[in-house]
Amino acid sequence: MTRAFGGDPAIKAALLARLESHIANSTLRFGGTSWDGSGGSPLGVSTEGGDSADYATRFGYPLAIAGLLDPLIAYAAPGQMSTVALRWVECVEVGADLSPIPQRIVDHFLTAMGSERLAASPYAEVQALHCAEASGVAIHRSEWTAARRRIEAAAEAALPQSPERAALNACATACWPLQTSSSILPTLILVWLHDVNRQADPAFGEFERKRAMAMLDEIYQQTQPMRDKGEAVDIPALFRMRDPVLAAGFEASLKRANARYLDRARSAPGIVLAYLAAAKLRKAP
Repeated sequence: MTRAFGGDPAIKAALLARLESHIANSTLRFGGTSWDGSGGSPLGVSTEGGDSADYATRFGYPLAIAGLLDPLIAYAAPGQMSTVALRWVECVEVGADLSPIPQRIVDHFLTAMGSERLAASPYAEVQALHCAEASGVAIHRSEWTAARRRIEAAAEAALPQSPERAALNACATACWPLQTSSSILPTLILVWLHDVNRQADPAFGEFERKRAMAMLDEIYQQTQPMRDKGEAVDIPALFRMRDPVLAAGFEASLKRANARYLDRARSAPGIVLAYLAAAKLRKAP
């Protein structure tokens, strides 16, 4: 059982005070994990180093959750990043048992990609491995590897861009031991984010997209000599000159795709924080 903040309110209070101090001094930064001795990312300033295993030990968050801290906050809206960093600590009750939370988050994103319907057998296998691991069963790394390779082979056999392949790839991404991995949750969430634009834009069909990509590639190849000489080349402007209608459609489609991705990314912190806040309080044995 992982007890948040070791069951000690003073540990939580000190962590919040540290974050608030860095926010007030504008030394809390967002993006990759960092610590330069005076400021850095949320993980960096919390540990004054940036080791997710150290964070897990100090504050009672599972390693898989600790490794998610900086990547998750980077998805928040710029004006909300500090708020999310504080909420990450505030929403967790002192003494809460966080050990089931990584598996619940994994299941959330696998389900969001339809894995329980579209890849039922691999989904069940991954769930069974995680459940066994959580119950204390020793699972050799070779078992994880064998299961992952079977799922990857099934994904390769599925149709490209199909929901089935996406669901299988998500299962393969999740097929790692949660107790010793600090990267499984960030990687799975990234897979879920990229999946938002797997399906073609109905307002800009596959035929138009292929035409646009072919024309862009042609322009790129034709302007290679100029770029080799160091000349500035505005490829989008050349695209608009050659085919204004196609270029406008392509740019509008790209804008819609970026908006879909951003909306989904902005929702990720709230999803994870809800699971952290729902962790149940457990008394020490």
